[in-house]
Amino acid sequence: MYNVQKKQLDDSWLKAAVIGSIWAAFEIVFGSFFHSLRLPFAGTFLTFFSIILLIAFSYKWSGKSLFIKAGIIAALMRSMMPTSVILGPLIGILTEALVFQIAINLFGHNFLAFSLAGILAMFSAITHKVISIILIYGFDIVKILKNLYYVFLHTIKINLPLEKLLWLVAVSYTFLGILAALIGMYLGKNIEDYSASFKETKFKLDISKSIFELPDFHYRPGLIVFHLFFLIVALFGLEFYPVRYVIIPIFLYLIFLFYRYGKSLRRLAKPVFWIQLIIIVLMAVWLWDDPKQGVLVGIKMVLRAVLVVSVFTAISVELKNPLVKSLLYKKGYSQLYATLGLATSSIPFILKNISIDKKDFFNPFKILKKSIALSDILLKDFTEYLRQQNRIYIISGETRSGKTTFLKSVVKDLKKKGKKIGGIIAHGIDKEGERYGFEIEDVLSGERILLSSREEKEGSTKTGRFYFYKDGLKFGLQALDKNLDALDWLVIDEVGYMELKGLGWFEAIEKAMKQPGLNMIWIVRKRILEEVLNQWPYFNFHIIDINRENLKEFTNKNLL
Repeated sequence: MYNVQKKQLDDSWLKAAVIGSIWAAFEIVFGSFFHSLRLPFAGTFLTFFSIILLIAFSYKWSGKSLFIKAGIIAALMRSMMPTSVILGPLIGILTEALVFQIAINLFGHNFLAFSLAGILAMFSAITHKVISIILIYGFDIVKILKNLYYVFLHTIKINLPLEKLLWLVAVSYTFLGILAALIGMYLGKNIEDYSASFKETKFKLDISKSIFELPDFHYRPGLIVFHLFFLIVALFGLEFYPVRYVIIPIFLYLIFLFYRYGKSLRRLAKPVFWIQLIIIVLMAVWLWDDPKQGVLVGIKMVLRAVLVVSVFTAISVELKNPLVKSLLYKKGYSQLYATLGLATSSIPFILKNISIDKKDFFNPFKILKKSIALSDILLKDFTEYLRQQNRIYIISGETRSGKTTFLKSVVKDLKKKGKKIGGIIAHGIDKEGERYGFEIEDVLSGERILLSSREEKEGSTKTGRFYFYKDGLKFGLQALDKNLDALDWLVIDEVGYMELKGLGWFEAIEKAMKQPGLNMIWIVRKRILEEVLNQWPYFNFHIIDINRENLKEFTNKNLL
């Protein structure tokens, strides 16, 4: 039996990739611009234009979860590029996408829905900003800002109670939400007119660089739980105990974080970050009733800020673990990871085509139109890229059904045709009629090494009945990485339970999938075939279901 099974990304995910990548590019361009100017309401401006963008796109594409998917993609891209996860943009973008999707799902595609979405999004921008500030600095910052406000009123001799200020802010944000709805509807109704100048535009996708894995970094997923636990305990200690009791353990913990995640903690190296903290300490001393107490309060807020930023950075690094990626694949989020690869690859193209003169920074609507105009070409090229993906042949069958025997015959035939083949073939070792272990062979060199057996050795990893040895795994990974750019075919015998857990040949497979023009042949046991297909659902698989009875028939056919 020979059949072809194709797995492609859901159309809504491709459209979400387009919207999310354009949204993220817009955030990157204007987010950097606004923050470089130190504008106090940079987040509000970004939210305003993001809602306009979403409303305009809703005239082009629709779906009950399309904009939530786009928000997830944009949030991850904005937060993970170019540095580590930043809590503010992540929460802000996700919230904007969520309230927009809920509004149009409930009320439809009309001015009421768009206005409601705009108003809620605008209020979410200031709400999550307040929550972020309190999370970082604690509730002491509220007292400092309140006192600072009254000092300011006294200085300029204006009587504006805090309650009236809050009402003024509420009215302003409501107005901005409605204005965003009107502008978004205007752009949306003319959305097809913006695409003409980009119909012939082409770009080359490059997904060879993952935004997730870090090279030469040893992940420890258990540290995610430890970081969260320490953060909760430390914040509790700072809130209810004198600073002198908690400063030493927090200081030692921060040293550990800098040792392990130093390259990722770039935000802490920025002078602006520390200048802000110094200003907060000085304000605490100035505005607190007791200056000595103000010093302690300031120190506490500095500790809290450094701790929160460092912990969330550390967690974001550990979440890039291939094990986490594999787990999310199995839980049904593989399409999200696939989409992120496509969306990330498009950022240079988007930035190049919306890149602008300095004067255009003061005309963001022009950039919005340019961004929207790219959507058709992005969707077309994403679809074309997936259609032209490298083929993966999977030889599947039960245990001892002749899978490896068939694979050897295929490799032999391909070599006769002059094809360059690399990878690994596993040879079973039997003792007293039972399978004892496996040797793996480097297809290019012909060298062999013991991969696994039923005997435990130091440093071995047990999977099923067998212990897999470090030397064998290292040998296999080196064989799978050898001369990839020069190969026509890569053989992997086999893809099994270890790869489903993000171990074994998992990273080698991920790398090979990104190699242009490289087709692959895998061996997969029949009972886990569906899990493997779900692990990488966006590739074109050709399934060869084999057994002892049809082995000779297949061997004599030119299937590849």
